[in-house]
Amino acid sequence: MVSVPVDDFYDFAHTHMPTIANFARRRLYPLNPEELDDIVADVLIVAWRKRDVIPVGAEAPWLIGVTRKVLANARRKKYRRSAYIQSQRAEGTHRSAEDRVLKDAAVEATLATLSFGDREILMLHYWDDLTIEQIATTTGATVNAASVRLSRARKRFREAFAKFEES
Repeated sequence: MVSVPVDDFYDFAHTHMPTIANFARRRLYPLNPEELDDIVADVLIVAWRKRDVIPVGAEAPWLIGVTRKVLANARRKKYRRSAYIQSQRAEGTHRSAEDRVLKDAAVEATLATLSFGDREILMLHYWDDLTIEQIATTTGATVNAASVRLSRARKRFREAFAKFEES
């Protein structure tokens, strides 16, 4: 691996921007088309920061891999924002702030008792609102493995939460 010289980065970016943009455009859903420029810019920022590790001769595949990760991050951000807005609408003024804080504290305390893997899959599903297929893609697991992991994590969460509520 040879680093992309600082002076040549403009040419590097100009050469590979269409590849990045086309790949991202085809996979942009459910993001807005207006976000395409931000996605491309984020990929180029990562490429700039990691220009020392970009493999020579395999720049495009490396950039596509980065684009996949940037798109996944943008989707997670969108899902989190949507879930938060929906939860605020759903809760309205029905629950007091104190009730919400206590319930959130109980959930967070229970999550803290779980393993990193259990926390991750539960948060991807419930907090980030990802489907099993999206979780499998995000974690690099098969759909079946992601489904089993989620099922087991749910069971462990229920057991830990019941213990937490008893105390």
